[in-house]
Amino acid sequence: MNRITVNRIALTAVFLALAYSLYGLPFAEWVALIADWSKQHPIAGPTIYVACVVVATVMFVPGSVSIMIAGFLFGLAPGILFAAVGTTIGAQFAFLTGRWGARQWVERRVSGNQRLQAIEQGLREEAFLIVVLTRLSLIIPFNVLNYAYGVTSVTTRTHLAATAIGMLPAVALYVYLGTLARDLGQILSGEAPPSELGYWLAAAGIVAIVVLTWAIHRTASRALARHLPTLDIDDAK
Repeated sequence: MNRITVNRIALTAVFLALAYSLYGLPFAEWVALIADWSKQHPIAGPTIYVACVVVATVMFVPGSVSIMIAGFLFGLAPGILFAAVGTTIGAQFAFLTGRWGARQWVERRVSGNQRLQAIEQGLREEAFLIVVLTRLSLIIPFNVLNYAYGVTSVTTRTHLAATAIGMLPAVALYVYLGTLARDLGQILSGEAPPSELGYWLAAAGIVAIVVLTWAIHRTASRALARHLPTLDIDDAK
């Protein structure tokens, strides 16, 4: 079972857990309290969320989980904004940690990675494009790539800008998935009247997430293969 399949299974599990939490677990009350508190504190709520995402990113917590929670708590548009800010700042903190705070440790961990060695060659000529494409293609896990870029030749400014752009599609998709979990949870808990159309829309949204994620990954992987002929990417063919 490859890494992409594992990620999809994990995302499905998180989605179902979030939806079910509003139906049968005491966690639902906590989520409701947090959501209400965030509405009453439109500055403090998002600020705390962003800070938590930054810490989670540095601590290798899967980014998809943090992003889905934004959609679950804040809705689509605010969730995209807060999640994008949090993941970008968190990635930058990890990047700077890899560059200045734990460089030797990171170098030992990534020294034998042939994909990173091929990426390093491309960074010398097309740094911004390569960073964007690697963020879109997900050929290397997000949290690993944050630290790995710290020991490459990419500049701090380029990494920040390219990461913000490259992560935006994934952020939008996962936040939307988080909003679907909230809607489905409200139906299951009785807060919203169930309807056949609602279930069909939720199912269609999940399918769209899977298809779009695959399409973005495939397209970005092929683009990387063209710019980095020595890069071994199985899905680029």
